[in-house]
Amino acid sequence: MFFTKLFALAVALSVVPLSVVSAQGTDDCPEIPETGITIGDPVPIRPGDIPAGCSDFEILVARGTSEPNFASGGGKFGIIVGDPVVSNVTVALSGARGYPVQYPASSQIISGVRQGSNDVVNRLKSQAAACPNQTFSLIGYSQGAAVMHAAAADIPAELYGRIKSLVMFGDGYLKLAASLSKFPAGLDDKVNQVCAAGDPVCDPDGTCTFFHLTYIRPEFIDPAVDFIVQKFTQ
Repeated sequence: MFFTKLFALAVALSVVPLSVVSAQGTDDCPEIPETGITIGDPVPIRPGDIPAGCSDFEILVARGTSEPNFASGGGKFGIIVGDPVVSNVTVALSGARGYPVQYPASSQIISGVRQGSNDVVNRLKSQAAACPNQTFSLIGYSQGAAVMHAAAADIPAELYGRIKSLVMFGDGYLKLAASLSKFPAGLDDKVNQVCAAGDPVCDPDGTCTFFHLTYIRPEFIDPAVDFIVQKFTQ
């Protein structure tokens, strides 16, 4: 029932008219459908989802708070952002795969972000050493974007060239001063920021939480996928 309700939410978010999703400063703030999710609950960490060996391209995905997987489609990365991004990139690039960042994405944000950022850095280091030709893309949604900001501060500069793109969805850092919202030099020019109008997490004028959950929509996923594929193949 949990995933049935969540799938219903995903469908609802994907069919709301764009004119409504883009509306800001109006009464158009759709109600969030009931899902049975308790925001703040941890997502189970599943080491069995970690891919082994090498690939041409690896997409590291840090999910949003309490964002579960798309169970009916074998998801591993988060139903709103990670699962649709990885599934589309792997169709476009046969040598691509995803890596689910091993962190709980719970309401314990400080410890969770630390755990997630450490996992990202360790994964990059170990894969870069084991797979000399592998390149990477970093994806963060909501709390996952904070994970990627924290990780970026600790990624060795010698690995910057192996990281081809960073795509953040609903990144709360966008509401901070410009000097605080940027990634380190050497990575910042590879960043694509995706922020829905009206999303209160990333849009300074946003007031409607519904918009923070709309990144599953093709108008957000498709350009992000194109960006990732382009950067991987340049």
